Amino acid sequence: MNINLLIAFLIGMIILAATPGPGVFASMAKAISEGFKASLYLIGGLVTGDIIFLLLALFGLAAIAKIWGGIFLLIKIIGGIYLMYLGIKIYVSIQIQIDIDAKNNKNRFQTFMSGLLVTLGNPKPILFYASVLPTIINFNEVRPLDILMMTALIAIVSFSVLGTYCYIASLSKKVHMGRGWQKRINQVAGLVMITVGIFIIAK
Repeated sequence: MNINLLIAFLIGMIILAATPGPGVFASMAKAISEGFKASLYLIGGLVTGDIIFLLLALFGLAAIAKIWGGIFLLIKIIGGIYLMYLGIKIYVSIQIQIDIDAKNNKNRFQTFMSGLLVTLGNPKPILFYASVLPTIINFNEVRPLDILMMTALIAIVSFSVLGTYCYIASLSKKVHMGRGWQKRINQVAGLVMITVGIFIIAK
């Protein structure tokens, strides 16, 4: 793959990652409610979902989606319900969780899985990898090294763009606030997460 195609893919990934959508809002809500480190696990799930879609696109996403359409629909519903559940938990929590390191591996895995489900149930990356990407790259000419390079670009761009969003969102935790304001922030973050879940199911 030549440098021009890689640049085109890079630009496409930046636009995909930066455009406000379920992934952006879910990761920011996580950063606001539990801190920047917690949001990184969710971003990791989002990135994994993007990589899965890339591989499916390279090996025939359209055919797989047609055969497994019901599975994609089920994943979307499960992902939406799970995000709504997380949103309710955040909404009713009284105090913001400050230190993600105090959480156990199970919660980290759940956060990662919520990010993965957001991507798998989101029509935006499906549209990008199934419809837009083939107009940028000739899949018949993609080599294993190209796949590694595109996978690396997905990870770098997503963590950079979404990480910036989440870091800015997490700064609210550094401001000294009373218990009432902390509760309101949790409620806003919870409502955002619930809205994202509803959006995924409804799309």
